[in-house]
Amino acid sequence: MKTIFRGKFKVSQPYTAGHGGLDIVGIDSHDIISPVSGTVMSSTIIPKSSGNITWEWGNYVRVDDISGNRYFFCHMDSRAVKVGDKVQVGTKLGVMGNTGLSFGVHCHFETRTKGNIRTNPAAFLGIPNQCGTYTPDEELLKWVKTAKGWTYGGIKNAWKKIDDRWYWFDRNGIAVTGLQLINGKTYAFADKAFHGVVKECQLIMTDQNGAII
Repeated sequence: MKTIFRGKFKVSQPYTAGHGGLDIVGIDSHDIISPVSGTVMSSTIIPKSSGNITWEWGNYVRVDDISGNRYFFCHMDSRAVKVGDKVQVGTKLGVMGNTGLSFGVHCHFETRTKGNIRTNPAAFLGIPNQCGTYTPDEELLKWVKTAKGWTYGGIKNAWKKIDDRWYWFDRNGIAVTGLQLINGKTYAFADKAFHGVVKECQLIMTDQNGAII
């Protein structure tokens, strides 16, 4: 399965002859990522006053792969790339939004051939062409070390169990450490790894004698 969001996402409207793309809502992350390696060919917003029907897409980005196939990501709140940028699978393109002719926060995603012929984006992603919630392949869910700390697949403000260990990711997507007040309860998270028993950032659970379990 390919994806334009890390973590779970929901298809709110399928691809049809009258609706040339998939409407997709990111659940675990609002960051839109590229499902292909390629080049940014468009990164813009067309004003309604222009008379160009493309205004309906609002903030949008187009990426072309090496074969010339075209991928459109529409209704963004903000764009993170510019024309000419080279992107890889997983590169952040922007943030899901509600710009243009849109009725709720989502990404309208279209796929087209080199000749600009529409194709079924559900088939490209490897999911059924129907409304539903989906989880992408785990290879996109991986630890990334940033200047602020560790992130994992764009997960934010949520618990995540990874390799049988629990972690809490704050609203910025950083795995927390130390004592943290979460939903009215205090939890302790490791500041650093310890002899292979404890991983950095993991929730520390102890028995009644204080031994790590």
